[in-house]
Amino acid sequence: MSRTCANLLALCLALYLAPGCGNSKPPVTGGSGSGSGSAESEPPGPPGLDHDYEQLADRAVKLYEDVAELLRTVGEDCEQATTKLNELSAANRDVIAANSKILREGRAKEIKKALAKQEDRFNAAAKVIMESQTISRCAHYSSFTKAFDELVATPP
Repeated sequence: MSRTCANLLALCLALYLAPGCGNSKPPVTGGSGSGSGSAESEPPGPPGLDHDYEQLADRAVKLYEDVAELLRTVGEDCEQATTKLNELSAANRDVIAANSKILREGRAKEIKKALAKQEDRFNAAAKVIMESQTISRCAHYSSFTKAFDELVATPP
């Protein structure tokens, strides 16, 4: 199995299939540190993408669907595939960062639960990616592998 396919499989496992991963406790938040003791504070903003599991799951599955479609349409053109993977990475930096943060912080269980609602879409996209002729053809091209890994690799 190529390193690229291994990374994709590892990400699929980490985000979706890993049983019992994560910490179900809510994050610990500290005080404002101002020492004012004021009961009034600014209302909290919307949760970051790394805490909005439903939205992150939807966007992550959409990203996988986009990767699958990209690989389906470029065929064996490794240069075009690399360019398009880099474009997808740039357009989805927040999704990539949120996924990485969740995995680093041991919260995979939470995103797994949100992804379970989209299991069919996720599995269909992952299947297309794993069976892609582009992956087979381009896995030995370092620029393609780098672009693919930056998009879907599991963080260290």
